[in-house]
Amino acid sequence: MTLKRALVKATVGLGAAAALATAVIGVAHTPWGRPLLQLPLLRAMATQAGCPVGGIEPASFEKIRKTKLRGDVGTAEAGAHPALGFVLGQTSHSDVERWVSEQHASCKPGLVKSVLECEKVALPGALPIASLRLQFDASQRLVSVDLFRSEGKPQAIVDHFNALGSELDQKVGPATSTVGTPTVEFVKSAPLQTVTRSYQYRDYVATTMLMNFGKLGLRMREQYQWLPPEPPA
Repeated sequence: MTLKRALVKATVGLGAAAALATAVIGVAHTPWGRPLLQLPLLRAMATQAGCPVGGIEPASFEKIRKTKLRGDVGTAEAGAHPALGFVLGQTSHSDVERWVSEQHASCKPGLVKSVLECEKVALPGALPIASLRLQFDASQRLVSVDLFRSEGKPQAIVDHFNALGSELDQKVGPATSTVGTPTVEFVKSAPLQTVTRSYQYRDYVATTMLMNFGKLGLRMREQYQWLPPEPPA
């Protein structure tokens, strides 16, 4: 199955064309989706959306991230800002480097120096991570985590999705929106079936997604972002 076809499977369940366009552009900026930026149509979409697709300066990239994120946040303040065991806005670049060393992960800078990309991260007692993207701000604080899990039995993936939801509910606050039923039976009930759980708070946005990739099995994506407070005028 080609990357383009897999991407379509991952996003069809989202429905609306606008949401689809946003999801496609978002995936295209991940390690597993970046080759899609070479497609003329997607490149044009990203440019129109204000995304730099050539040489990217860290400051510009962070500015665009925050601008886009402000359109997704809610009004209530999150109880915490968790992401893969880190704390967005507090975990430093050096903290992540130590974690990378401890996990013996294969990581390298992305197109932007403030972005660290890792592949095939094996975590003790957890589902392996196929691709991981971590972004830092000018103060070397971790501000965004985006990961994709492509291994594991269906029930194990669904169990992880539900356990993660319970953890986020406790630490962050209740999910602000949910789509679908997080059971193996529901996700496998039809091709392209998707389940999402979102947390849209004033200073924190997270989305977890279960996806049915047909013969390839179930997949899971986790996205976490922190919006720092605005400096005083």
